[in-house]
Amino acid sequence: MILGQRLINKFCAGFLVLILSACESKTDSTLMDQPQLQLDSTSIIIGQTNEDGRTESFLGIPFAEPPVGEFRWAPPRSMNSLNGSHYADEFAPACMQGDRITQWYKNVVVEFGGDPQVIKTPALSEDCLYLNIWRPVKNGDSQDTLPVIVYIHGGSNKAGWSYEPNYIGHNLAKKGVIVISVAYRLGVFGFFSHPEFKHSNFGLLDLVEALRWINRNIATIGGDPARITVMGESAGASNLDYLMAIPASSGLFSRAIHQSSGSSMLNKSTKADHSTLGLEFASTLVVGQEKDIKRQLRKISAKQVLETADEVYKDHYFDIAVDGQSVHEPLMDSLKSKSLHAIELLIGSNKDESLMYLDNDINVDSWLDSEVDKSDVADVKILLKNGLTVREQLNILSTAKSFLCPSLTLAKGLSNMQGRSWFYYFTRQREGEMAASMGAYHGAELPYIFDTHDDWLPTAEADRSLTEVLQNYWVNFASTGNPNQVDLPHWPAFSQESPNVLSIGDTLLASKHPSEPLCAFLSPTLN
Repeated sequence: MILGQRLINKFCAGFLVLILSACESKTDSTLMDQPQLQLDSTSIIIGQTNEDGRTESFLGIPFAEPPVGEFRWAPPRSMNSLNGSHYADEFAPACMQGDRITQWYKNVVVEFGGDPQVIKTPALSEDCLYLNIWRPVKNGDSQDTLPVIVYIHGGSNKAGWSYEPNYIGHNLAKKGVIVISVAYRLGVFGFFSHPEFKHSNFGLLDLVEALRWINRNIATIGGDPARITVMGESAGASNLDYLMAIPASSGLFSRAIHQSSGSSMLNKSTKADHSTLGLEFASTLVVGQEKDIKRQLRKISAKQVLETADEVYKDHYFDIAVDGQSVHEPLMDSLKSKSLHAIELLIGSNKDESLMYLDNDINVDSWLDSEVDKSDVADVKILLKNGLTVREQLNILSTAKSFLCPSLTLAKGLSNMQGRSWFYYFTRQREGEMAASMGAYHGAELPYIFDTHDDWLPTAEADRSLTEVLQNYWVNFASTGNPNQVDLPHWPAFSQESPNVLSIGDTLLASKHPSEPLCAFLSPTLN
């Protein structure tokens, strides 16, 4: 007999508690109509068939024990058997965070002329290590296994959640792929350095644990363990970079889709660097001469931890740190020594990544003085096209510096390891005057890949057609390691010798990236 409507927080057996809906029991005939996952001999997960009848979903499945109490700021612990039958028909709470992503969405909605109140903040909890699965409904008795795409959300490692409106996976799953979105600890809960704690990168370790869970269970779910692709956007892609390098994730996936990131290639942060703020944070929370600082910090409420972190870490970016435990060297060092895992890579960035983040008080000369060697400034200015506004120039420079050039460096480094790469340049701008102010903004490609065009987005037939193209490229890559198919424009492979880039927008055209010459002055070097 099955009790409960959704999984949240803890089992009544000691792991999660099921919120019971009037303790109703379901008849066996009702349950026969619902999709199920038999994870092991004692665990059955009950999902739901989506409205169109073409896909199934299993939401809020725990992949690790709750990281609370004495397990706060500790590596995640593998999830034991669920022992019984449980519903997975609602999303679990998001990880503890402020309103950064909620405000980001509201700002974008306003820029497109929509009502920001359509954006809702999810429930939050420190107990948040859950994943969501969407898969196609099986046709007949087919035993074919499907490629798998595991999605890591962005949010500067400070905010975001696995089921933001643009990440719902059922429309992508219709293309013949299993889509899994995963959560990980954020902000000070996920990326905290302090001399008393051995580890620093708890959020990164959460992602490793999610991949381990997926590898253990993917055959039962209907996926092919040899075709697991990890896809990340923004900070999610930066975290993916480290998953491509650290020993703990070796063999857990074979392909990567890397969208709109680059900060990891420039990051040299160490545990010692971040421990200065960690000590300040701890001393703010724990007053007096308490000897067991770890025990005291773990007793403080999650709400108070978050409030204090918002003050102490106000201007801090939660980079992954070299802590000698999960991460042993800067990512560029791993790339230079050719020690990344052997994977295939689809990578790229958008035309206007930086546009929405530029201040009104902007100055090209000031930017160049701070970001470019003085001897190179004149050459960089020559590369900027005549007739561009100051804002357009700054967008090109900043987008190249923070997104394009590091991504090109990663793709070139991987090609030197005999890995195959495909590089894209997303240029599609939505129609209308308000959309023109946004351009092909940071995250603009996501509604196309997931086919989740919000009501407030001006979506024309051209956007619908481009959605089909992007989904086919992405799913082809997850299926075969090559995005091409006969009826799509050819996407040539990328290499250091032939740095081919596919522009994806109103037209599909393979060429060199128009901003690539800037990278001679802005890019991290492999030499």
